[in-house]
Amino acid sequence: MTVNATSSLALNNSSLSAQATSPTAAASGATSGSSSPTSPSGWNSLNENDFLQLLVTQLQNQDPLNPVDNTQMLAQLAQFSALEEMTQVAETDAQIQSAVQSLESEMSLLMAHSLIGASVTVQDANGNRVQGTVSSVTMSQGTPQVVVNGTSYPLTQVVGMA
Repeated sequence: MTVNATSSLALNNSSLSAQATSPTAAASGATSGSSSPTSPSGWNSLNENDFLQLLVTQLQNQDPLNPVDNTQMLAQLAQFSALEEMTQVAETDAQIQSAVQSLESEMSLLMAHSLIGASVTVQDANGNRVQGTVSSVTMSQGTPQVVVNGTSYPLTQVVGMA
């Protein structure tokens, strides 16, 4: 019975060692079911799911007689934790940026709305100054436009108010 267990252990151990030491076997095991590229130029696009798959594959394919060193495992877990925190910071940054852009758009619209009925000077596309009263405000491609003398001008072209 011991001989069978030892021979099956040796057989499993050799197949696991072949998978663990073969870079292509480890990479294909780590990325199966994933869309991550395996080319050197695509390594920057790895995400936390890829890292977890690689960690699980490493644990599954380790040599039972020579397991991974605890310090290496802790270092990998620390790297994963840092990756997760950086991902959360990037998501928060994107949300803040979106909120600031939305706020900027609303403030511009409020500013344009406050100009209705005011006498303004706008500079047209040719550099000429046009004076008149703002009769209405419209939105064009997310940018507020003031209507002066029947012509729409972007709010940024208002150069004076009377």
